[in-house]
Amino acid sequence: RKQLVRLSVITSAGGLIGSLLLLISSNKAFSFVVPFLLLAATLAFLFGDKIRSWAANKSRAVTPFGAVGLFLVSVYGGYFNGGLGIVLLALFALWGMSNIHEMNGLKNGLSFALSAISVAVFAIGGLVEWYLALGMMVASTLGGYAGAPLARALPKSTIRSIIAIVGFTMSAVFFWRLIG
Repeated sequence: RKQLVRLSVITSAGGLIGSLLLLISSNKAFSFVVPFLLLAATLAFLFGDKIRSWAANKSRAVTPFGAVGLFLVSVYGGYFNGGLGIVLLALFALWGMSNIHEMNGLKNGLSFALSAISVAVFAIGGLVEWYLALGMMVASTLGGYAGAPLARALPKSTIRSIIAIVGFTMSAVFFWRLIG
């Protein structure tokens, strides 16, 4: 429990810094960074298994439950959040964790802590359009429940392809906006 509290505090601090960076950065800066972050998140998703495998092989090179790596990942999560899950799983593999159920549980808990602090920062900063946010929450919940059976029915390769196509398309659109 002590370790979980320590990791949650580190995650919340990083999420706070990332969220504050988003608050103070200009739309132009965010517009510049987003296509790169979307592309990185898409690549992290596509190569997640290889990243986790590589990380597991390098686990002796990283301090278990290291604060610096988690803090940096949390700053990223507070600023952007896209692909955060795979980045956290890769970090946990670097720490030497191998039980995917424990890793997923820790990922979900830390993601919740990070998201809660980010939402609070954005709400205090006046950036949340609550009527839209509530609609998104309802739609996301319904989509999660409706999409789960569909995701289980489709082959893994089909799901991965759809996510890759969406990710690369979004990246291309944002790069186009950046260049154009």
